Amino acid sequence: MARRKKPSRIPGLQVWLMAAALVLAGFIFGRDDPQMRDTFFDMAGRLLKDEPATPCETVAGGARIIDGDTLDLDGKRIRLYGIDAPERAQTCTRGGRNWNCGTEATAALVQAIGDQRLTCEKRDIDRYDRIVAVCHAGQVNLNTWMVRNGWALAYRQYGGEIYGANEAAAKRDRAGVWSGQFENPWDWRRSH
Repeated sequence: MARRKKPSRIPGLQVWLMAAALVLAGFIFGRDDPQMRDTFFDMAGRLLKDEPATPCETVAGGARIIDGDTLDLDGKRIRLYGIDAPERAQTCTRGGRNWNCGTEATAALVQAIGDQRLTCEKRDIDRYDRIVAVCHAGQVNLNTWMVRNGWALAYRQYGGEIYGANEAAAKRDRAGVWSGQFENPWDWRRSH
């Protein structure tokens, strides 16, 4: 008996309408809350890409912070998805003086987590075999929190476009590294 060829998965009209509704909701409900708007856009993108609502693998546990975008979660190295924080040794300039923005970004992540256990949703594995994930400390999305508070940039080359509105808000508020001058972390790494 001949087998039927399985049709390719193309989002149907209902999926497109749901995605459009989520984008519209993001504009309406997220106008004063960039994190909420980014969440709606992320959900719409997943619908159109036919990604599951919940990622395949979740890692949870106590964290040891490596720097502003990397942590060790019970022996597993995690890189925060879509963001790039200043390296630990990186300095920035504020008021004509150098300051240790990399160390402060690391300290900000430590403070955001406190003594909470983390839940990280795996998105990928990077070239260094780190899990690339979106991590939460309780209800706080740490990836978004780092960008919104100016301690990390949206790493658009690696999916960070979803954090664009939070980055714009941090820049407007002169939060974190935006309070002075800095070199993009990816440029700083290249030159050091």
